[in-house]
Amino acid sequence: MLRIKHLLFGTLVVPLGLLLTACGNQKVQTQPVTKLALVKSGQTARPRIWYHVSQAQNQVTANSAVNGIFVLQKGKATTYMLPTGKQPISLKQLAKMSTAEQIRWAKNKDQEAFHTGVTAQQAQTANNIAGIKSDLKQLRRTNGEPSQIKALQQYLKINQAIHDNPSSYAAPIAYPLTAVSQAHSEQFGLKLYPVKTVQYGDANIITASELSLSNYNFNHRIQPDKIAGHYYGGYSSAINAHHYFMLTRVTKHTRIVYDRQKSANIVKTGTTD
Repeated sequence: MLRIKHLLFGTLVVPLGLLLTACGNQKVQTQPVTKLALVKSGQTARPRIWYHVSQAQNQVTANSAVNGIFVLQKGKATTYMLPTGKQPISLKQLAKMSTAEQIRWAKNKDQEAFHTGVTAQQAQTANNIAGIKSDLKQLRRTNGEPSQIKALQQYLKINQAIHDNPSSYAAPIAYPLTAVSQAHSEQFGLKLYPVKTVQYGDANIITASELSLSNYNFNHRIQPDKIAGHYYGGYSSAINAHHYFMLTRVTKHTRIVYDRQKSANIVKTGTTD
């Protein structure tokens, strides 16, 4: 009877040992890593959105304001400016929309940002005009220097022309997507269009003035970080204690790299890492 029990126990142990051995030989399944670089990400027919954030803090949060988005597609970029000031657009708000929804929404917001910028510039110029008029009144009352009065009168005309002649809104136009790749950084040929006062002789107007990002050295890569329910990755640059970010929505298993590919759109000044 004891012999039968030992045999029965033996038949149970052997299959269990085989099962444990088989489990131990199985390889752990890992998610493949996808490399992503800004210019390369914009070569497909499917649009990819990159967000531009400019702030004093060195950490992007869900409430960080996005002042512009870049739609990259087929080797070109289109810039859409977003309203700042009292009601900025946060990354949390954008996270609720799909890519198509964001693009449709950004087209309207770009025009709103232009008119908001014009209003702000006109208010500033109106303050200048009021100050100049006050100075002129004081000079005339005290029989001030005629040359000084004449100079202020000319300055008044310039400010009045600026206030009364803002440019008309123009929809964004796609431009070639380029970059300069260095050893441990990248400079992107992207453009922002903040509304500023532009003076060219007598043509003093308020308009969307092109601001190139090609002088910003993005030397820090931001690996996937979960913000507002999504993962974001990209690049950052710090200038005079101010931080500039280029971010795009990615998966958790994405690795942000610098552009390496041989392309007419990439100018290389060193070997990327």
